[in-house]
Amino acid sequence: MSEKLFPWFQPVVDVASGRVVGYEALARMCDETGAVVSAAPLLKADSASAEERLHHDRALRWEALRLFAAQDRSDQTLALNLSPEWIDALDSFELLPTLEMIREAGVRPEQVIIEITEINGDLDRICQLAQCYRDAGVKVAFDDFGAGFQQLDRIIAFTPDIIKVDIRMFSPGRMTPQKRALLQMMGEMGARLGSKVVFEGVETEDEFFLALHCNASQIQGFMFSKARPDFAGPDTFKSQVADLLAMHLDLAIEETARRQWHAEGIHTELLALRGLILAGEQALSEHLAGYRPDPDILRFFICDRQGQQLSPNWQYDGNQWFGDSTVIGANRSWRPYFYQLVGASDYERRILRSSTYIDIESGRECYTLTLALDAKRVLLVDVADRAQSPRPMSALIACQSDLMPALS
Repeated sequence: MSEKLFPWFQPVVDVASGRVVGYEALARMCDETGAVVSAAPLLKADSASAEERLHHDRALRWEALRLFAAQDRSDQTLALNLSPEWIDALDSFELLPTLEMIREAGVRPEQVIIEITEINGDLDRICQLAQCYRDAGVKVAFDDFGAGFQQLDRIIAFTPDIIKVDIRMFSPGRMTPQKRALLQMMGEMGARLGSKVVFEGVETEDEFFLALHCNASQIQGFMFSKARPDFAGPDTFKSQVADLLAMHLDLAIEETARRQWHAEGIHTELLALRGLILAGEQALSEHLAGYRPDPDILRFFICDRQGQQLSPNWQYDGNQWFGDSTVIGANRSWRPYFYQLVGASDYERRILRSSTYIDIESGRECYTLTLALDAKRVLLVDVADRAQSPRPMSALIACQSDLMPALS
């Protein structure tokens, strides 16, 4: 064991059960005052020779495995960080030092997670090494997903068992819709790749709630615990997680009810707008002159059942309606909310809602509502997606539902 460095352990908490399901081993050292601090600076390339850093790194991994094995936690995991620098330095994958350490420590391979950070080394070697670990029963994680987000092709090739997203990447400043959308896209990508998503760096209730809406199955961060010299008990944070989930459910139900009420108002207005259009088709601009829409209605337009746009984009600027005719002839048939409506057996009675997106023209989060205008035409209305409660979490709540068919 290095005289300077030693491992501490940060708990990883499962969202569904509230139990501590594992730990990440983090390098620590004592500063001049004797306080325990991160040893990351000592492990950087410019702080020591590669040989010294490799010695420190392997000594830390061995000590972490030894301490974990002494706890006999058969239902928990231990995550160990591995730099691509050491992967590139390996002469052969036939005898991997970490696998030898796992065997010597007496830890079952399926309890170990190897976190590979900064995937900027030789991708073929990284993929080959990952497969060697998997063949031995060890899981492989891609750490700091946000930091490598520009390397999506490499991430897909790597296909990790676990993707770790550091929420601190997006913490500076206000959580904008764009930041939130990127985080949610990362979580969605994890699900589509078949990877478990773990959010780290979580410190506040709002960050916890954000992680929930980004497909997080496990949480790691100061909200529960900093890295510590011992191992937290499995149920240490169970009541805290239960309280957080109960709070989230209460807030989500309240926001859903508010959004449902708002959506019903928008739907009523859409039916009124449909009647207005049908009554005044020969002079629509005149009929629209006295119509004041809900402030969240951004624009509307009309397509035929093949998706060809027949009308201008009609918008209200607060004083009057105006139409943008440059979009006439555009085809919208490939949008899911269009073909799902046209293909529905109850086409005349259904209102379909798109997923939320950022409107390019206004920069606002919005969605599109689609309903039949008549047997040959479709009315599409872009609506601003506005949280109904001031809580930051409210912007995360989706409110899409359909009525069950009436029982005969």
